[in-house]
Amino acid sequence: MIKKQRKNENICNQIAYRCIYIHVRPLGDVRNVAIACFPYACTEKSSGGFPMNHIRSFLCFLLLMGMLLSAHLPSAGASSFVPEWDHVQRKLDCQGQKIVIDAITDTNLPETVCEYDASLRVMSEEKLRALVSVAAPGYENIPFIGLHAPGDDDGWVLEDEEAGIMAVPGNAFGVERYHETRDRFTVGTVFGFSHFYKEPIDPNAVANLKELSYPDALKLLAPVLARTELSLGNPQFVKVYDLDTLVSNQKTYNETFNEHHDYTWEAGDEVYEIQFPVYWQGLRLHTQGGYVVGNKSTAYPAMKIILQADGTLLQVYVSDPIDTPVAAGPEAKPLSLEQILDVYAQFLSSYALPDYVEPRVSRISLEYLVWEDYIGFHPTYHLVPVWCFYMPYTDSIVTPEYNYIQYFNAVTGEYLNRD
Repeated sequence: MIKKQRKNENICNQIAYRCIYIHVRPLGDVRNVAIACFPYACTEKSSGGFPMNHIRSFLCFLLLMGMLLSAHLPSAGASSFVPEWDHVQRKLDCQGQKIVIDAITDTNLPETVCEYDASLRVMSEEKLRALVSVAAPGYENIPFIGLHAPGDDDGWVLEDEEAGIMAVPGNAFGVERYHETRDRFTVGTVFGFSHFYKEPIDPNAVANLKELSYPDALKLLAPVLARTELSLGNPQFVKVYDLDTLVSNQKTYNETFNEHHDYTWEAGDEVYEIQFPVYWQGLRLHTQGGYVVGNKSTAYPAMKIILQADGTLLQVYVSDPIDTPVAAGPEAKPLSLEQILDVYAQFLSSYALPDYVEPRVSRISLEYLVWEDYIGFHPTYHLVPVWCFYMPYTDSIVTPEYNYIQYFNAVTGEYLNRD
């Protein structure tokens, strides 16, 4: 409020603006900083204080800078980790083995990397219920159920068996409507999708469901992603299941397994299945886990979300949520893209690709490979920086989100064999 003062007090009444930065967590291309300007009373005696015209000019400058910054801040999921994509093209002829590199690569990389040790993150009951409150509204008070021996931090879940809703704090972290995902959703999706998108993904290019657009789906998910308390990047994969696909998959399922499911499918049942990568220190955690790389088992720390067109969230799932890693060695400068390409060409001169792999590199990226080991019930993790060379499989022997990947230590260039 602007206060009126007498003229003989020589008070300069000026209206300036206070710029308030409001941090939000939208997805897709929605910017993650909004600016609100509110009238603010600046009253200062002309004898003594800072001149009002200077203050007003300075505040206007701040406002302008805020607007410019907000226009250039990167979009994000629950973080600001946004790739800067470049395209690498070249042909390699290594001892008669011809390899085509036609790959995307992220140039938004940290200057140094490090190896880390980490443990399983186990969310508190309070925070898990807060996640349930936005993922399955109305079920935040579902029963607490202990499963394992005393002393297991992760030995409990929240579950409503009648509703078929479960929330898990640690391993297999997330919230799931398992009556749907383990029965109906499986029947309607197991034999194919309508559309598949992989990064870089233009949100406006993703097919809309009849009752929900993809950009609106991302907005619905924003509060859920925030409650996971994970450092997430923009979507890595998106699968779309429309009404025709759900019906067709059910028919194929019944014919293949000689069963007689007769679920009724409506427009509200159409589905987006979205995978978000998790980041640490500016690098994503490698998402294609479940393999043995460098003679060690790999974890699967990515997050998958299944959202129906009617707004029902069927699943939020992370196999291996990792607690804050601790440095296990010194920081080091990773090999540059050009350096690792030289290493790769030399490696291929003595390596024959399997016949089920296309001789084409579609992606080259610097990531943290996550090795996992178990001590009793609890997993432990070791993060090692690697350069990954992605190559597609031939004949669609697996779904398109899976690739044949060759791994090289990002600092030494050592090849990590994959079993």
